[in-house]
Amino acid sequence: MIALNRYPRVALLWSGDAEARKNATAENSKFRAIFETFAQYQVHAEPAVYYDACVDEVRQQLQGVDGVLVWVDPLQGGTNRTILDNLLREVAAQGVFVSTHPDIILKMGTKEVLFHTQNISWGGDIALYPTKEDFHQHFPARLATGASRVLKQYRGNGGMGIWRVELLNAMTSQGSDPIVRVLHALRNSREQQMPLSAFMTQCDAYFVGSGSIIDQPFFSPVPDGMVRCYLSQNEVVGFGHQYVTALLWPESGQETIAPQPRLYYPESQPEFQVIKRKMESEWLPQFQQILAVETEALPMLWDADFLFGPKTSAGEETYILCEINVSSVHPFPDSAVLKLVQNVVTRLKHHRS
Repeated sequence: MIALNRYPRVALLWSGDAEARKNATAENSKFRAIFETFAQYQVHAEPAVYYDACVDEVRQQLQGVDGVLVWVDPLQGGTNRTILDNLLREVAAQGVFVSTHPDIILKMGTKEVLFHTQNISWGGDIALYPTKEDFHQHFPARLATGASRVLKQYRGNGGMGIWRVELLNAMTSQGSDPIVRVLHALRNSREQQMPLSAFMTQCDAYFVGSGSIIDQPFFSPVPDGMVRCYLSQNEVVGFGHQYVTALLWPESGQETIAPQPRLYYPESQPEFQVIKRKMESEWLPQFQQILAVETEALPMLWDADFLFGPKTSAGEETYILCEINVSSVHPFPDSAVLKLVQNVVTRLKHHRS
């Protein structure tokens, strides 16, 4: 519990190395605006650069703060968050406020959330393959319709483990092995053509441990692009808009089309008010009920990506959820900073009381 005779202390934790940890300051951090806003609220915020080899040093640091905000990708440089997540669970059990708590990430921030929430109006025809045997048995039939499918591994970032798959020739019989064209969403990938069986075998690596694969229809970002809705807990705090290109078929033999820059807007931006209203009053309450996530447990900063779906018969827009980002939401619109800090301050006051 926070001592009543001192200012609250919050650590901002992000990935780095020994040199970055040694030299990190509020002034040279990419989170400078957050540090400055915490200071306005008389909260002492400090950098906590993390890498696995310094886990004991970071543990000692986090045991001396009241809360920690975390920005670390689930997969990065061949490593994952296993050691860090164990540390965060440990300090949370000791009374430190952690956002986002690893257990909430497992509920909200994996691709399986698309399957579990498919009955919300942002969902649709989504399958979950919990094992490689299930994948090999059922995916060919879903692909046989002829439309592009998008496969997503259980956890990832930066397009890792996200594939667009489409038949090049029809399946002639059950058990046939047609040629498929595939495209990895990872930057600088090239379209490939291979037998379906070879592609599925290549995907077996995604089932290691507790892995799984999500299968959903491909929706083109052309011409409207993708809308990223930023939230602090249950309040929309801004938007990003980008013409994503990662899964668009490139010209023959060429790399994927370079992505366009994401443009950022405040929560009041007129063209995104339908998404804001739906998120706050419709989608999020259903989402919380399905996943059993209380409002106070929602991340202090998270986002949801939407593509535009087919319009209704009345001409209204529909939206398709592509993914939810919880582990490391950065960059973000300037409009997110104040509400993020205010929500953390409120949480720490409750912790104090």
